[in-house]
Amino acid sequence: MSMQPTEYGKQNFNITRLHDTPIGMDHGEVVFEIELRMRHLDQRLFIGLLDAGQIDARNMSEHRGVGVSIDPDTGEVFDTTNGSGIVGYLDEMPLEVNLPTFLCLEFEKIKRIYIPKLTVGEEKILHPALHLPDIRSLSLVVGSTAGDGAVYENPHLMVTRRTPGVSA
Repeated sequence: MSMQPTEYGKQNFNITRLHDTPIGMDHGEVVFEIELRMRHLDQRLFIGLLDAGQIDARNMSEHRGVGVSIDPDTGEVFDTTNGSGIVGYLDEMPLEVNLPTFLCLEFEKIKRIYIPKLTVGEEKILHPALHLPDIRSLSLVVGSTAGDGAVYENPHLMVTRRTPGVSA
C-alpha cells in the first residue's frame, strides 16, 4: 500500500489504495467501513469507492465511482469525483486528534444508478444519486491533503448482491 498523489482543484491529496474487489452486479449494496485517527486537523480527508481500472488517474475528476472529501475544520463534505460540489455539512464535528472516528461510505446500486451515503461518527450525509458507467471492480481508497495526517484502521467491506424485485 503506497501513497499516490492526485489533485482536485488546487488541493493535492495523497491517496492509498487499501483493497480491490469485484462487484459485478446490477442490483445490490456496497458498504466500506473504517476507523480514522487524525494526527492533526488542518487537512482534508478523502474516502472513496473507485473504479479499480482508473485508480492511477492523477486528477480526481478522472476517477469513476463515489469519492468525498471532508474538511474537519468546517464540516464540509464535497464530492470530488463526480462534480456534485458540496453534498452536505457535518453538524457536529466528531473528529478529534488521536481518537478513533467511525467512517462508512456506502452505496446502493440499481443498474447504473448509484445512491451513496456517508456516515461520520453517528452523523449521516445523503449524497445525490449518481448515474455512472457500470463498474465491475472497486478500489477502497483513503487519503488526506497531508501525507501523514491521518491513520486509517480496521477496514471492513461488505458487498450484498440482490435480485431485482426482491426486498431487502
